[in-house]
Amino acid sequence: MVVATVALGACTAQVEGQAVPDTDAVATSTAPSVSLPTTGPATASSAGLSIDVEPGDCVALGGTVDDATIDNAECGSASSNYKVVDIVNTSETCPGDIDQTYFESFGGVEVGALCLDIDWVVGDCMELGGEDPQRIECGGAAVQGEEVTEILLDTADVNDCSMSGGGFVYRERNFVVCTDTL
Repeated sequence: MVVATVALGACTAQVEGQAVPDTDAVATSTAPSVSLPTTGPATASSAGLSIDVEPGDCVALGGTVDDATIDNAECGSASSNYKVVDIVNTSETCPGDIDQTYFESFGGVEVGALCLDIDWVVGDCMELGGEDPQRIECGGAAVQGEEVTEILLDTADVNDCSMSGGGFVYRERNFVVCTDTL
């Protein structure tokens, strides 16, 4: 759980983490090794966040919008559900087509944010029907399961998917995650 107490002289304040899904995102996804320029600090710790990650690292995000939990996770592992796309000073500067934003505040002021996409892996399946995406067995039951068939860079057209009939489009960053619904 990401709640830390920071002491400043004789005063104390609480750092609170929040996870906010991006309502403007066209889809849900993460490109595997898409190198995107960062607009903020190089690491989460230099942004004032309590978790130590860099763009390209993965996390296990859970909890609620007002009481989020976040931990480091190996990309593609059972516990990983998001990949860090960018680390910024404020969540409003994240790309407009990300899947999720995690930010921490100190005294009601945002001190840093992680811009997150789902940790999509070609050949893996994700359950999107819950609060947060979860990696699942591809042959198992799912409410809103998706199997990733390919990730296409330099296109924002789902019709370019050759191995499936649908997918998730990231127009701003110009890539598509092609999926089959389970």
